[in-house]
Amino acid sequence: MKAAKSLIVITWDGVSKPLEYVLQDVERNFDLLIFDHSAKAPKELVAHLNPTFYVSTRTENKGQVFYEVYKYLYPNNEERYEYIGVIDDDIYTSYSDLNKLIFIGQINHLDVFQPSISHDSFFDHRQFTHKAGYQTKKEDWVEIMFPMYREKLFKAAGPYFNETITGQGIDLYMMPVLQVIHNMKNTAVVHAIQIKHCRPVQSGDRTYSDGKSNFDNINHLRDLSIELINKHKGLFDETFMKRIIAVRYYRGISIFKKLKRVPGMLKNMYKEIVDMSYR
Repeated sequence: MKAAKSLIVITWDGVSKPLEYVLQDVERNFDLLIFDHSAKAPKELVAHLNPTFYVSTRTENKGQVFYEVYKYLYPNNEERYEYIGVIDDDIYTSYSDLNKLIFIGQINHLDVFQPSISHDSFFDHRQFTHKAGYQTKKEDWVEIMFPMYREKLFKAAGPYFNETITGQGIDLYMMPVLQVIHNMKNTAVVHAIQIKHCRPVQSGDRTYSDGKSNFDNINHLRDLSIELINKHKGLFDETFMKRIIAVRYYRGISIFKKLKRVPGMLKNMYKEIVDMSYR
């Protein structure tokens, strides 16, 4: 039986060169959906890229993009893909890296994953930056900037995409909860593939059209995630609650959380010193 294809969604502002940061170096092994979030650009401007789908809808940020893609793909609730990934329009990558990223997800039976982020990128979460010597590295969650989800998980999260303009909170809380419910808990960063986020992160400092900040969006999704956990209490243990739900995201990091990182930092320093001694 032929394996299902995957779908990559790449956003576009409708003004700049489409797929400006994506090197089209080989034939893609995935379907491509170009999402014009300005709702102003005609399809003819991307015809030379031969997208499988083209959606042109005005959106404010990533959560709304996810929701519009969800509505577009599932008018009849059908499933056709192995993975669905949604990429910001300022991610430097290539078709060959995207092909390989999906392949690595397949051979490692990953349910949720993302590529690593180069150290010269603009980023919020240092744990996702590139780590030499790893092909994949287990994580509790992956961020909304470039997630790859099994289609069943993407569909399950669909109704919640419309609860957050930024999309953040889906990644931190809701997706890990849905992974437990659907028994799809294999999550990793793929360090064999490295991408660069080329523009500064801007979502954290804005107030959106609903009057909420990015942190309001995150906390709202946390509340919805707790409601979902309460409906499936037997599936969630104390370890999950401490690693996922008990972790709160605010502007800045407390000194207590920084001190908790010290043992891990010392362990990593020791590993680096040992590795260097064999070079």
